[in-house]
Amino acid sequence: MRNSNTNNWRSTALIAGAILTAGVVTTTSTTDVHADNSQNNAQVSNGQVTYDQVRATADQQLAQLQSANDSKEAQQATANEQSNAADLAQTNAQIDQLKASHAALEQEQAGAIAQAQASTTASIEAQTSAANAEYQQQINAQQQNEATQRAANDQQYAQAVSQAAENQQAVADINAQYQQALSDAANTQTSQAQAAANNYNSAVAKENDTYQGKLSAQKATNAENIKNAEASLASVTANANKPYEVATTNDVAVTGRVAKPQTDVKVPAYVTKYGIHLEVRGYNGAIPVSDYTYPEFANTYYGEYPDSAVITNKAAESTPHDISEMPLDFQPGLLSYDAKNDHSEKVSADGLTADQVQVLRALALSWENGFRNNVFKNYREFYNVVNKNDGFVNVAPVDLVSTDFTDNIANQVVANRTKYNVDNNSHTVKDSGMPTEATYSSIINNATQNLKKNLTSEFNGKTVYTDVNENLTTMQAGTPTLLNYAINLYNSMQGMYYGELVNPTHIGGHAVNLLRAGIRTVGIGFQKLTDEMTAKNGSGVSDRKNPSYAVTFDHVGFNIDHDANLTKEVQNRNVWGTSTVDAQLNTIKTAQYHVNKVPGTKTVTPTATDVQKATASEQQKLADVKAQAQQSLDALASAHQASLNKLEQQYNDAKAQVKANYDVAVTKAASVRDAALKATGVVDLQAYKAQLDSAYQNLVKADQVAAQKLAADRDAKITNIKKAENAKLDAKINELVPSVDPQIKQLQDQHQAVIAHGDAVLAELKAENKAAYNKLAEQFNVQLAAIQRREDAKRANEVRLANNTVVLPSAVKVANDGNVDTVAFPTASNLLQADETTGRVQTVSAPSIVKTATQTPIAVAPVVTTVNHAAENTVKSNESSAPVVTQTAAVAATTNNGTQTSVASTADNKATKADNSEKSVVKADTVAKKQTPAKKSESSQKVDQSSMSIVALAATALLGTLGITYSSKKRHN
Repeated sequence: MRNSNTNNWRSTALIAGAILTAGVVTTTSTTDVHADNSQNNAQVSNGQVTYDQVRATADQQLAQLQSANDSKEAQQATANEQSNAADLAQTNAQIDQLKASHAALEQEQAGAIAQAQASTTASIEAQTSAANAEYQQQINAQQQNEATQRAANDQQYAQAVSQAAENQQAVADINAQYQQALSDAANTQTSQAQAAANNYNSAVAKENDTYQGKLSAQKATNAENIKNAEASLASVTANANKPYEVATTNDVAVTGRVAKPQTDVKVPAYVTKYGIHLEVRGYNGAIPVSDYTYPEFANTYYGEYPDSAVITNKAAESTPHDISEMPLDFQPGLLSYDAKNDHSEKVSADGLTADQVQVLRALALSWENGFRNNVFKNYREFYNVVNKNDGFVNVAPVDLVSTDFTDNIANQVVANRTKYNVDNNSHTVKDSGMPTEATYSSIINNATQNLKKNLTSEFNGKTVYTDVNENLTTMQAGTPTLLNYAINLYNSMQGMYYGELVNPTHIGGHAVNLLRAGIRTVGIGFQKLTDEMTAKNGSGVSDRKNPSYAVTFDHVGFNIDHDANLTKEVQNRNVWGTSTVDAQLNTIKTAQYHVNKVPGTKTVTPTATDVQKATASEQQKLADVKAQAQQSLDALASAHQASLNKLEQQYNDAKAQVKANYDVAVTKAASVRDAALKATGVVDLQAYKAQLDSAYQNLVKADQVAAQKLAADRDAKITNIKKAENAKLDAKINELVPSVDPQIKQLQDQHQAVIAHGDAVLAELKAENKAAYNKLAEQFNVQLAAIQRREDAKRANEVRLANNTVVLPSAVKVANDGNVDTVAFPTASNLLQADETTGRVQTVSAPSIVKTATQTPIAVAPVVTTVNHAAENTVKSNESSAPVVTQTAAVAATTNNGTQTSVASTADNKATKADNSEKSVVKADTVAKKQTPAKKSESSQKVDQSSMSIVALAATALLGTLGITYSSKKRHN
């Protein structure tokens, strides 16, 4: 019985005693309190309860217990059925899957299996023929040995005969006749043997001819079948190889117009005369074209001319019409501007908007990265010169980024330049008339101080170099459009960067700043110039009716100990902020190149795999036809060999018969000879002949035994040959198609284990239920027996007065001598408790029998019940009271013969269904039945009328004073 969180019945006892003369009622109550348990027990004294009351309570409790047990068993059975059905379905599905896989593999390996079977058959036949031939050789050797022995015996016997009748003509004649008989027998044997050989050879020749005819016909049929199968396969293969059309969606690349920079620009003479003074050390004036290592860089410095529209040979392909046509890769060369074909947005007189600034930042960032990457890829010597001491020689740079981090730096630089009236010819430095804290380097140091501190700590022992620099150029526009500003900035950056790449020994400062591999970010600021600034000599602003800008490029980065790997690792960290120009760049990139999805069709050429799948069935058919063809040839060969074996056996039988005929003739000749010799009265040679014959017969018998063993050995050998070859065949087939029987057996065994487990659980539950039911019934039977004994004693003092029954006082003690056993009757609500740990409904434990204190023996009084209101008041209104035993229930139920039945008798049809629904009934001999009281004499029943009245009055006074006390408990959750 599981006891996990199971509630036990608690019981209390009440013994009520009444002394008729005093009218005193004594009650005793015991209480057992336990948290989380809820009992509501009726405490009934054996002295007050009747047989029928106990019987009714027993029937009720047993019926409820039986109903609960039946419910649990039904639930368990249903759960078992569902579990078994689910497991069976799963098992069958797995078995079907195994069988399907096995069948598919068998079909796939059919040809190989057939070939293996044919090979096995041929091997068995060959080895069987060899075993038969070996056996026949051994038999022939035996026969030859016997013939030799027989000839020797004959010779010895003839010598004996000759010696015995050497001089007797009769003996000579007899021997002559005997020899003639032997000669005749030998001639007959030879003739018959030749005839048998001729017949055998003829039959073999005929069988061979028949076989060759069948073989030729079968080969022709096979060839035709194979030809048809091959033709079918060729047709299917040809169809499978044909290209076919399918609907598809094609990716159509759309390439937008992108202006191409122009390197062979031509400008008016006054522009050439004006000269462009680039910041390249060693040159104080214009730089001769001949000094440039790469001539394509020479004319890019014209991009710094105040008005790029001075290009006289403008190429159409070098003239963008909108921002989307601006190149992003920054190849050497200048762009032209055509105001009539400018489709870009306007720039107000107040200057660039924030969105327009971000577009120009995106373009300028792309151009700076384009310059760095192009120089590294195609003009490596410039890049290596700049980075020769920084650890980045021949190491590609990491692209620069423009982020919220750098935008803040750029905006602060612009604000400080504006505040301190720094013009477009001055950097953001102290020499430009601003305090140290307002310079670009101070701004950058403040923004990066925490990052530098962390890097210095992280790379302790290594030098962390700060790469910080600023480039500055001027941007203006003759036409107030975003495109005109962008082209002007593009051309200006061409002169600032490519124009300063004169040769590896003369590189301008702007180009050096940008080519340094240690920088990672760039803050690009646009400072709107004042009229005062643009009016200065050397401002480079040619058209002051539209806003002009000083464009600053503040580069920031760190070089870790001149180690390229460490530096690039830091550059790739997520510490530089979030890009603010991705959207603008992506818009331009999408316009310049994107892919449209266009519906259409395409021709599909089947692959080798497609053809293989499409022709698999026909290939299998061809393999099957070839296998069947081989099987038919093997069958013919097998039948042919069987016919030859049969002819050989017939030939051997014929030879044996010829030998037997010869033996008969020889035996007869010897018999005739012996008889003739005997008739001549010559010495009796019979004993000698018998001796020779006995020796010969012993040899024959020994050979027969040996022949039997030889035959048995041959048969065993043939059996072993078949067993070994078949085992090889089985192994080959199992290798080609492994058996799934072990897996199926395992699945079936597992399913049977599931069923057995469910049956065991149900059987255990039924056994527990049956035990609980029997225990409760037995306890009620014990109680009923005690009550019966009490009532038997009481009836001995009862007297009938008219329609009343009066109990006379008596000094006789109650049958149990005052030690009354009481039983607590469990309420219906507490019959069952849920087992929280297992999910099973557990039966309640049997009622507890409580022994009360011994009380003074009392005379039996009429049973009258009342309710104890004091105890009742302690019960909460939401709790049910224990059942009240009423006065009318105090009448004992009796059978026709005056006896009362036990609980087990009435519970007969309610027994638990454990053990194949057998009823658990208390045995009849364990039930104490109420005995009919002995009949009293009439004289003893006569009572004085006055005495009877006194007794009646006493009984009346007792009514209402006797009762049953109830106790209840509250459950605390």
